Amino acid sequence: MRVLILGISGFAGGHLAPALEAAGHEVIGAARGVQGKRRDAAGRELLCCDVTRSEDVAATFATARPEAVVVLAGMASSPAAQRDPAQAYEVHALGAVHVLTTAARSERPPRILLVTSSEVYGEVSPDELPLTEEAPLRPTSIYAASKASADLAGRAFAMSEGLDVIRARSFNHTGPGQRADFVCADFARQVAGIAAGRRAPQMEVGNLDVRRDFSDVRDIVRGYVAALERGRSGEVYNLCSGRAILVRSVLEDLCAIAGVRPEVRVAAARRRRAEVPVYYGSARKAELELGWRPEIPWAQTLADLYRDARSRVSE
Repeated sequence: MRVLILGISGFAGGHLAPALEAAGHEVIGAARGVQGKRRDAAGRELLCCDVTRSEDVAATFATARPEAVVVLAGMASSPAAQRDPAQAYEVHALGAVHVLTTAARSERPPRILLVTSSEVYGEVSPDELPLTEEAPLRPTSIYAASKASADLAGRAFAMSEGLDVIRARSFNHTGPGQRADFVCADFARQVAGIAAGRRAPQMEVGNLDVRRDFSDVRDIVRGYVAALERGRSGEVYNLCSGRAILVRSVLEDLCAIAGVRPEVRVAAARRRRAEVPVYYGSARKAELELGWRPEIPWAQTLADLYRDARSRVSE
């Protein structure tokens, strides 16, 4: 398939492009910051597209002529969305509607993979775990609410327009190349700085006593490829590990890899409001219908994440 990745310059997009190519697909990338029409270091065609502008989306579709589109364009993190709710809704909800509308009006509508987030589930009770795709959406943050709006728009276009839409709700994922806005990459960057002697042996952290469902980004993008190739139109798939990892253990494991024992300080500014203590999902549906399951051991993910962080600190 000729696949257009909207948001190719982001963390997941950078891993998805080679995964699609390895599976035999042609990749065209688009991102808001691209200047004109050009190619990246791997020779992929790159287009400029701001999904909040319907004319940009229409022009990108006309140039790329995609058979499939992956929607990864979005704000980088939940705190960023909380600081600018209007922008979050513009990018996630309105951006999704622009993509879906353009696809529905195309002469040959492409298949759409709409990537949202596990955060759309929001407030959950212990008896609802592990979260399945049938769990209600009860978002507790601006980021989650705007992603839920996009998710529901995808379902609506599939039902009312007959558009070939698949939705992927990815849970927390990390790995090489992730920005320090996210907890695992943040810990890795701080620990690497201490190990390199670039910062004092002190760390600032948020709530270490929550448990989250962490996967390797390289496994998650394999799930996106599987969803594009084998997903049922109109369906939604959780992509997750199915286990809850204590955030404190992530920090301890990274410190052990680096051989450091820093002083750890909890910073109030790093704590989120309305935080769910334990949060993990079930990927049973993705395993049965897509043939997907995570393969990379968590210890390898952390080792690769630390190695990447150490190289960035050295640079």
